[in-house]
Amino acid sequence: MGFQSIVHGRIVIENDLNKVRDIIQNLGNDQWMFRTEMFGLAISDRAYYENPVISFGATYKQIEYYWAEFIQNFEDILRQIEFDTAKIELETEIMGTYHFFWKSKKQGKISYEKEAKMIEVEEWFFGFGNRDRWGHLVTGLSEKEIFAIDDFKYPIINNAK
Repeated sequence: MGFQSIVHGRIVIENDLNKVRDIIQNLGNDQWMFRTEMFGLAISDRAYYENPVISFGATYKQIEYYWAEFIQNFEDILRQIEFDTAKIELETEIMGTYHFFWKSKKQGKISYEKEAKMIEVEEWFFGFGNRDRWGHLVTGLSEKEIFAIDDFKYPIINNAK
């Protein structure tokens, strides 16, 4: 036995939902970390407000100990699509709940105030903590909300996949 972890989230798609669907379909269901079946493929009819949302979720056995690899694989998916924002919530059975946020730079010049505590990398901004739709902290960010299990640090430097 092991402890169960639940991962769920969403990606707000900026352009070409059909391309994103193809990328997700091509994941297949053979890998243990990211599988087509864990994704909702969004509603294509523009009956809703604006951008389509791809949702996803799965349960894992202690995924927190593979979190750097999980984030690298998730970011590989993000690199293939035009997205606006993405969020992940990781619920662990004994270590708490963690939030992760990405804001793409593809849509033009973006900046965050120092209080937002965003980490800027070449392709996007990344942040820990409970954030709103645009990436601003909903509540202050405490040390315990910054995922650090198994020496996880962002940005992920080693590429040990």
